[in-house]
Amino acid sequence: MNTNRNVRLSRRDFLKLAGVGTAGLALSNYLAACAPAGSNTLNVLVPAAPDPAPPGVGQFSLDAFEQWKKDNGFEVAYEAPPWPQLHDKMAANFAAGQYVHDIIYMSGWVPEFADYLIDFTNDLPADLIADLPASSFSTLTWGGKRLGVIFTLSLLTMFYNTEMLEGIGVKEAPKTWDDLKGVAKELTGGGKYGWVLNYGAPEGIGGVASYWMCFLQQAGGKLYGDDGMPAFNNAAGVDSLQFMVDLMEFTDPGSLSYVGINDATNVFSAGQAAMMMNWPFMWKPANDPASSKVVGKVGSAILPAGPAGSASIDGTDAYTITKLSPNPEGARKLIEFYLDAEVQKRQVIDTGWLPIRLSVLNDPEVQAAAPNAATVLEQAQHPYDSYVTPDYNAVTTAIGVEIQKALAGTQSAQDAITTASDLVTEIVKKRG
Repeated sequence: MNTNRNVRLSRRDFLKLAGVGTAGLALSNYLAACAPAGSNTLNVLVPAAPDPAPPGVGQFSLDAFEQWKKDNGFEVAYEAPPWPQLHDKMAANFAAGQYVHDIIYMSGWVPEFADYLIDFTNDLPADLIADLPASSFSTLTWGGKRLGVIFTLSLLTMFYNTEMLEGIGVKEAPKTWDDLKGVAKELTGGGKYGWVLNYGAPEGIGGVASYWMCFLQQAGGKLYGDDGMPAFNNAAGVDSLQFMVDLMEFTDPGSLSYVGINDATNVFSAGQAAMMMNWPFMWKPANDPASSKVVGKVGSAILPAGPAGSASIDGTDAYTITKLSPNPEGARKLIEFYLDAEVQKRQVIDTGWLPIRLSVLNDPEVQAAAPNAATVLEQAQHPYDSYVTPDYNAVTTAIGVEIQKALAGTQSAQDAITTASDLVTEIVKKRG
């Protein structure tokens, strides 16, 4: 997996910078070392707020959380380190082979740690499962087992500057690749650009390879075939990259060096670029006068359709239960609480992190508090696969480096895809 992502600016870092004051207060009140294992204590490893954290670390549903503990007879001990420490901490704990946590937050790491997790989803309430998007388990399934449950719907969607588009007589976001390229062309000039994104990091979710995966799916392609081998050295793979190459003429050239989503978001929020892909939680900082010059001018739409339609990737934020947990039933009940409809509602209203439950996404109060919720809900009706594997970091690095060469104009889209496919084939063979 993408351990290098831990030292880069992630898709969340922009929000961290905006919320460092409240995060420090939350940490001082709620962070503590894991309590000793005990029948009435559940140990939980999650990121520190303002990353996607549960009640008791995140500042929402605290009264309900206290009531849940009282009703169920549990204490909950959180270990909530900063984001960069998460992956290595859980890796070290698993390698030690001793019980440390009952519940662990995951983001794209489920395949890597699959041997240490249990499949508990069949024991979740049927009405809860029915209230989740159909694709929500795709990044959590490995070896035929569903090893976690997503708790926030974090899909890439289109963010656009309504004022800039209206300035050229365009009243809605581009709906197709051709529309996107045409609008981007018209809005490029005078030091401003039609498109911006962070292409500087090849690897991980939020790296250039993952953005290409959106275009790949929009072109009707997929990363792997039914045999598990690379299946993108074809027209869909080349066409999707060629579109990114063609769009570079109208893309902020700094995109090739921006390594984190906040770099690109800063350009968009300064009014220097008209359109970009972005994650849902960016809606708040993009509309915060303290960090944005485009407040009230931000539009939201699903990603433009390629030959096969719209498609996206997801951030894979999930809760899992460890095999060494002495109380997996209690852990499952706590996860059910995190996914309770009212808790999910407070999650989005109080923190900006969207819910995963469809009924909550459709709630009028939720859509009023998070106007982009309806867009993300619509995007969820289209394919979104991040293609996570145990060697995701190696795979995305191999693909991403070749994509970067194509975007920089040093090799053709066809050569980039061919080389990337060969490299990933060798990685998959080593995977066994």
